[in-house]
Amino acid sequence: MSNNTVSKVSIREYIERLRLEESGYSEKELRSLDWTGQDLEDCDLRGLDLRGLDMQKANLSRADLTGANLSEATLNEADLRGANLCGANLSGAYLWMADLRDEADLREANLSEAYLPKANLSGADLTGANLSEADLREANLSGANLSGADLREANLSGANLIDANLSGANLSEANLNEANLWMADLREANLSEANLSGADLRDANLSEAFLGEAKLNEAELSTADLRGANLSGAKLRRADLWQAKLRATNLSGANLRKANLSGADLREANLSGADLSGADLIGAKLRGANLSDAILNWDQIPLVPNIDATILSALEGGGKLDMVEWHTCDTTHSRAGWAVVLAGDAGRKLEEQLGSNAAAALIYARSGSHPVPDWYAANEDALEDIKHRAEEQLAASQLLSLEEKGIEIG
Repeated sequence: MSNNTVSKVSIREYIERLRLEESGYSEKELRSLDWTGQDLEDCDLRGLDLRGLDMQKANLSRADLTGANLSEATLNEADLRGANLCGANLSGAYLWMADLRDEADLREANLSEAYLPKANLSGADLTGANLSEADLREANLSGANLSGADLREANLSGANLIDANLSGANLSEANLNEANLWMADLREANLSEANLSGADLRDANLSEAFLGEAKLNEAELSTADLRGANLSGAKLRRADLWQAKLRATNLSGANLRKANLSGADLREANLSGADLSGADLIGAKLRGANLSDAILNWDQIPLVPNIDATILSALEGGGKLDMVEWHTCDTTHSRAGWAVVLAGDAGRKLEEQLGSNAAAALIYARSGSHPVPDWYAANEDALEDIKHRAEEQLAASQLLSLEEKGIEIG
């Protein structure tokens, strides 16, 4: 088909004729056409080489672009609602304010280094897509499926990711500063060294996710599910973790200065070496947590030397253990209750501030007994553990005494 003929028909007619005639495509003729603002709704553009073309403001809604090469193409403000871009190459493409709503299919598409600020991808399917180093600032990805997507070093600052599926996605070193990830699914996602400062992660599912060295300063994580996640070395200064699920979470070496952990479930969490100075632990559950070498306001936490041996001595001296209530009477307490009572006025004051659970956990940590015991164990199980730890503590004290006297133990 000659260029003169092409100029007399629309791009749609040109492509439809060539499809019908099966005469193939002339790259020169394709590139000679004016694609800007063209109406290509429902058009069959499968496998076409459209590299570098200017297609801004074109109507490509429901167009079939499966396997098409759109690398470095300009699609600013283009209408791609419901378009099929499965496996398409959009690397380096310009999609500023492009409309990819209505379940646009971008599965396995290559969008590496693409420019997508303020693009609308709500509800789009980006399963397994490559978005590494893509610019998605303030983009709308609410409800989008990004499971298994590659978002390494992508810029998602201020992006809307409400209810998005990012399970298994790679977001290492991505910028999610002040992004909205409310109720997002980030299970098993890789967020190592990602910047999530000020991000909204309320009710998000981050179970088993990897967030080592991630920046989460002042992030909103209230009621988020972080069970089994790895946050070793993460920055969580002033983060809001109210009632967050942090059971068995690795927070070793994390910075939690002035973080809100009130009501958080930290059972069996690894907080070794974590900085908890100024953190709010009111009502936090710390059973089985590892607080060894954690940084706390130790001057405000009383120490009970050989705490389990001291509790055992109190029990053998007429006191009683009742694991049902924190405090039953002056001589009957639960294990946590005994820790508080034996810490004196300072223990009672701490209990008033934080609650029995957290106060006793911190007293145990201050006293060097790790991990935090199970405050809800049966009487016989609790007593057995008290005796076991008491034996270890007394043996350690005797060994230290001998060493101080210069006596070597062979």
